[in-house]
Amino acid sequence: MMYNNLDDLSPEDEAELRQLEVQITELFSLLEKSEIQISLLKDENSQLKAQIQKLQQQPRSSQYKSPQVETIKVPKEVIPTVVPTDTSLRQNKRKCPNCGAMGFSIKEVDDKTKIICYSPRKIYKKKKVCTKCRFEF
Repeated sequence: MMYNNLDDLSPEDEAELRQLEVQITELFSLLEKSEIQISLLKDENSQLKAQIQKLQQQPRSSQYKSPQVETIKVPKEVIPTVVPTDTSLRQNKRKCPNCGAMGFSIKEVDDKTKIICYSPRKIYKKKKVCTKCRFEF
């Protein structure tokens, strides 16, 4: 018992006092363990800082350097561009990336999750839906 001059305590108080003394000793042991763990972590931290300083002082090896960017040589003469005679660009837009369906089997519908504008009325972003495989893109 910690306190020797408490002879006139009731048995309940003595039991509570013993329980508190046990808790105090447990807390002191936990405190010692945590102090040991803190000192170990501080040592590890100082070792890691030393390793970082070593790595920062080392010259970078050639494999980690960024590769030299090669300049692109542009020809001086003008190259004529060929314009295709078939200008049906609309056909290329309507093609399902999932099943390859083309043309009128691709429908444009409003994407209600993406609002473009609120005034004068709500305007939604368009998305395309394949009517054959129900793929949305």
